[in-house]
Amino acid sequence: MKSLLHYSIAFIFIALLACNAKTEKEKFFQTSFEETAPLTAWTNDQHCCEHSIQQSSEVFTDGKKSIRFEIRKTDPPTSRSIRAELVRNRKSPGDESWYGFNLYLQDWQNDNAGEHVFQWHPDNPSGIATAALWTSGGRFVFQTNTGGKNYYMDLGPVISNQWMAWVIHVKWENDESGLLQVWKNGDLVIDRKNIITSTREGNYFKLGINKFGWGIQPSSIEKRVLFFDDLKIGDETSGYDIVKPRINPN
Repeated sequence: MKSLLHYSIAFIFIALLACNAKTEKEKFFQTSFEETAPLTAWTNDQHCCEHSIQQSSEVFTDGKKSIRFEIRKTDPPTSRSIRAELVRNRKSPGDESWYGFNLYLQDWQNDNAGEHVFQWHPDNPSGIATAALWTSGGRFVFQTNTGGKNYYMDLGPVISNQWMAWVIHVKWENDESGLLQVWKNGDLVIDRKNIITSTREGNYFKLGINKFGWGIQPSSIEKRVLFFDDLKIGDETSGYDIVKPRINPN
């Protein structure tokens, strides 16, 4: 009986350690997509085809690989639009998040049929992104949907065939106590305080392309390809200097 008790206590102790390790891991997530199976840390059901999401050595900034996303006009829709996206864990009201990564848009021709190149989606069936970076008509546009109202902030011309560093800081709140800050290549381009940043259900991060404009506006684009590298996601204990990506193109 004494031996059984010792085994039970040891089992509980090991289980608690494992739980704490998982919790600690979720405080900071980092990848340069060098792993043998880099997609296992993501929910990976937001694409149609083998070409949609692949590990790549075409272009990179950290290590020798990156993650490549491709959509084609002939792709079947996924979740009502043509997309290739990876999904990370949900963030709830009261959470605070830092995101940093490098983004490369390959041969990105101007097109009025817009797309998200990364977004935060509400954990509900509304279908409207809580926040997203669009490319539309040759411009970067940061869109937010706060309290049922859409806001659009022009962030300058699209830069093609060049790595760009993005850092985003969000205090997730479903009342007017939230915060949104965005840096592009080291410049603070959005600094909004006392705003709604979250739905009551929370939001989850989606990395990749959602070409929502196909089928809505005329488009001559047949394919889109982009890459991400040097991704870091942290909580309130992180900061700009911790998540900012290094730009060191191959």
